Amino acid sequence: MSWQAQVDPGWSLECWRNLARQAWEAQLAPEQVNWEQPQQGSLLPGTSVAQASAVRSGLNVPAAFMDMAGRVVCHRDPGRHALLYRLLWRIGQGERGLLQRALDADVHRLRGLEKSVGRDLHKMKAFVRFRPLPGQDNTYAAWFEPEHYILDRIAPFFLRRFAGMRWSIHTPYRSVVWDGQALWWGEGGDREAVPAEDAGEKLWQAYYANTFNPARLNTRMMRQEMPQKYWHLLPETHLLPELVRTAGSRVQAMAERAHEPARRRIPARRTSNTAD
Repeated sequence: MSWQAQVDPGWSLECWRNLARQAWEAQLAPEQVNWEQPQQGSLLPGTSVAQASAVRSGLNVPAAFMDMAGRVVCHRDPGRHALLYRLLWRIGQGERGLLQRALDADVHRLRGLEKSVGRDLHKMKAFVRFRPLPGQDNTYAAWFEPEHYILDRIAPFFLRRFAGMRWSIHTPYRSVVWDGQALWWGEGGDREAVPAEDAGEKLWQAYYANTFNPARLNTRMMRQEMPQKYWHLLPETHLLPELVRTAGSRVQAMAERAHEPARRRIPARRTSNTAD
């Protein structure tokens, strides 16, 4: 018999955990549970895991596993839910040290998915750019295109960082709004929901161009730390082709420039007028 477990939304750790617990308590082996999301209009055979009868209890897994699961469930890999349940099943069956076995195929895949989500979280923290909304005081919006379903996981970071202003973040699959009191969630949108540019970006571009050091240019490292798939989201990257093209001549000009001693004015030593 095939049992169906549908995690909705797909990035919800709580939903996955509840279904996984129900499947484990019903002693449903990993190969008995179908975790794939049904396509619209399709009829997948099987009964929902939620209807399975519990025959055991007392599942206890390491905290490290649930911490990793919280990130992996945000990955776009359609097989992530099944992978997590397979690992949970093995741990529950007695493989308590499973996560320390780096050469295990399931563990290796788990860590790869976790690492990918971690990179995505890091890039979103670094590359989100808020823009003021016209006619709305202290209200900002940002557009970002994450690789994975990370908005719910990362929103608390932006809440802590920008608690004093009202803001919204829009992605292709989901959006979130902070109104100063609570977070509100909505459907995904498009880039037109965010202003194209503002006066502050011109100032930022001028600052970026003037602090760009051509002598330290390393295009390989630059693309590693700032992948080109994010360039269309960042105002400063519009300047990069010209800055990279002229880097050689600017370094030569810096080398040929005559040395100028530091202009530091040392105040004269104050003498005491106090009588002996």
